[in-house]
Amino acid sequence: MMSETRVVFLFAVWVLAVVSAAADDGLTRRDGQYVRLTTDLASEEEVQRLVESFDAAVPQWIQFWNLSNSDFASFQVDACVMRDPERFKRQGLIPENVPDFPFGYAQGQQIWVHAQPSEYYTRHLMLHEGVHCLAFAAFGGAGPTWYQEGTAELLATHAGTGTELTVNRIPANRQEVPYWGRFKRMAQQRRDGMIPSLSTVMGYQPDLKGNVGTYGWSWAAAMLLHAYPEYREAFFAAAKNGRTVGPGFNRRLERTLGQQLPILAARWQVMSQDLDYGFDWSRERVNLSIDDPIWDGRSLTATVSADRGWQSAGVRVPRGARLRLKASGEVTLARTTRPWISQPRGITFQYHRGRPLGQLLFCVLPNATDFDAATVGPLPIFELSDEASIDIPQFSWLLFRVNDDVSKLEDNRGHYEVTVSR
Repeated sequence: MMSETRVVFLFAVWVLAVVSAAADDGLTRRDGQYVRLTTDLASEEEVQRLVESFDAAVPQWIQFWNLSNSDFASFQVDACVMRDPERFKRQGLIPENVPDFPFGYAQGQQIWVHAQPSEYYTRHLMLHEGVHCLAFAAFGGAGPTWYQEGTAELLATHAGTGTELTVNRIPANRQEVPYWGRFKRMAQQRRDGMIPSLSTVMGYQPDLKGNVGTYGWSWAAAMLLHAYPEYREAFFAAAKNGRTVGPGFNRRLERTLGQQLPILAARWQVMSQDLDYGFDWSRERVNLSIDDPIWDGRSLTATVSADRGWQSAGVRVPRGARLRLKASGEVTLARTTRPWISQPRGITFQYHRGRPLGQLLFCVLPNATDFDAATVGPLPIFELSDEASIDIPQFSWLLFRVNDDVSKLEDNRGHYEVTVSR
């Protein structure tokens, strides 16, 4: 029988051998509650923040999907974050069946991530692939491309780091998310008139080339479905169909949404024009309904708040109607020592998207949107400096907003009033 001293000595030698073997390969290993990280990152502090950030994100993902904490008490992901992927290949840390990938890849409960020029983007990709792992564990799959990438982007786009990290956050500005690039690509597609329709996004095919636009618009679709209470239940239920990656997934979701699809397509058109840094869903949800009454021609007054995005007049205007719009009031656009006061004409020494800041804008949004169109056209937006007349070519909603950057609505005050008459 071996003595206790001898056992302790041999155990210590074994531990020392394991540690030495780990050190000899030049890689850093750090274990958290939900992740075992292997990396060649030089910064010990960044490695620690990655582990802490992942551990902070997982409980938020579990809560988001309304899963049981006890069911995921043993959930853990093996993660490789790599500056030199060849080193990981030589050491057998990347299986041969893992395809080449530009950013990150997930397989079962393993992920591989290329380290990026910014710590934020490296962390984002690690979280993104981690969301895939949770979906595999919880639902047996992550659904078709738009849903799996959209939900992963939704739960990887974050603010803060380490134990202070919070997911499902739209970045406030470019400086918060260096090298992330989603909004840059989406803005370019807007300028080129190539905004994809929601149907196009839902038809995205698997693409290992890492198209940033694909990730961005998939994220937008997931955000839209989650942002509106009337779609949220269908959005969550779709996750349980995660094993389905073909058209059956979309057909089931569309059947569930039913008559909401035209409203969804209309909201997609509105959102896609304005989604950018600082976009705030609490200010940008648009109240539209297929049950909105048809305007009977009687004069009505709409109040247009300066601290919100597009706002509906609350009616559907019939085809062939000719409207007269008259605006009044004033708003405050910035709470400073010398606040900017604007009337409906706007402030001509400051512009946003080519129009005076604070100018009253209106939009004629068709009730019937071609859900299956490949792209989305620009919103028909008009200026309402004082009075305007317009012919309505088809049944439409009438929307209004004060011209301002979506990231700068919070400190706006006041409202305009618009009288709508024949």
